[in-house]
Amino acid sequence: MVVRSYNILESEAKQLLRGVGYKCRILQKKNDRQGMPFGLVAFRTSGETRYIRIRKVTRRPATMKDVAARCDREIALYQRWLSRLQPDPVLHCEIWIFAVRTGFHCYEVLQDSIREIPTPGP
Repeated sequence: MVVRSYNILESEAKQLLRGVGYKCRILQKKNDRQGMPFGLVAFRTSGETRYIRIRKVTRRPATMKDVAARCDREIALYQRWLSRLQPDPVLHCEIWIFAVRTGFHCYEVLQDSIREIPTPGP
């Protein structure tokens, strides 16, 4: 049942991103501990690419502190990956938290921190 709920969340995220002009691809999950925590890749013809990991919370909406604590493994992997690349303004690594009552909350992972970003909408 958990897998089904994530499939639905990925489809919802895909629709939101398509509504603002992205093409999307849902990636297969791997159990590799060092593998990147991508769930969804969205890209535009301008070269902008967003690597997105979706997590679900069942209680209250996540705060920055909650996201940092709950997604520490994903954040560390993203930051390690970003540190190996040249700074690129069109490459974004994001974690989307889905709260049952309030919907998606989006956070971008930067090389040394995370920041909340607006949720795409049609």
